[in-house]
Amino acid sequence: MIQNLKFNQEHGLFCFISDLHLFSDRCCVQEHTELIRRSIERSDLCIWGGDLFDFRWSRLGCEERSISEAIAWLDRWTQQFPQKQFLYLDGNHDAHVPFRRELKTWSQGVSTFDCGYDGVRIGDTVFTHGDVIEGRGSSQAFRDYRASWENKPVASRFASRAYDVAIAVRAHQVAALTAHRKRSTCLRLLRWLHRQDSVSVTGVRRFVFGHTHRRLLGYDVGGVRFYNGGAAIRHVPFSPILIDYQKAIEEVN
Repeated sequence: MIQNLKFNQEHGLFCFISDLHLFSDRCCVQEHTELIRRSIERSDLCIWGGDLFDFRWSRLGCEERSISEAIAWLDRWTQQFPQKQFLYLDGNHDAHVPFRRELKTWSQGVSTFDCGYDGVRIGDTVFTHGDVIEGRGSSQAFRDYRASWENKPVASRFASRAYDVAIAVRAHQVAALTAHRKRSTCLRLLRWLHRQDSVSVTGVRRFVFGHTHRRLLGYDVGGVRFYNGGAAIRHVPFSPILIDYQKAIEEVN
């Protein structure tokens, strides 16, 4: 589930950007586009941290158009920054099987783009979308959780209207605060990490994740500092997380 990656520079600056929820009515990424651009420009590696696209709540009308627009959006960034490396981590809202299939096909022709990861470790830092905390943290429970998202149909108009009302009254903020308390979330992530056979936890000092829509800028639990950039949705703070080989840069102004 998590893989060790070696970056080809002794000193690297990585930006982690997640939870844009493009195509949904709650998305406000247009307010952050310049911030995202500056973050990628400063970085050597851009990690797209999952839930960039929201196929469940897409307002584009059909699955094919949503997938096409998603690939085009990613392609524009690789074209704008041809010298940068990009890595895509799967989230639950973009675990959509047809999208992942198309993403893999497209990425095979782009030498600066890699995908198909649930989580990676680079140096002393672990990056993952964060939905690994669902299902009490076991590998099977996580697989079941992801599977429940893989082929979800686009929400009905009635469900979309109800969701819009929830966003308008900021019910999503209350839900996030209740379901994803800072310390308990970080402890669940640590327990998940210690269950992984594929990677050593020795020397992990930083954990960067998304999913919870709660921004964390270096929250310390057990000597590990946790970072979360929030979400580019209405009424929620958002900023890319920048991680340096030597130190953490918590946000770009």
